Amino acid sequence: MSEVGFLFAGFAVFWAGMFTYLVILQVRIRNLQNQVDMLENTIENHDEI
Repeated sequence: MSEVGFLFAGFAVFWAGMFTYLVILQVRIRNLQNQVDMLENTIENHDEI
């Protein structure tokens, strides 16, 4: 494989890893936001009692 081929393969692996990381990060942020919303609802319901 030529140098250009290795360079392209390296960039492809980097961007695939970056995309995967960002997707995982987005899922974790969504789960965290759901937990915050649940806590806020629990606090609101507790204050009403």
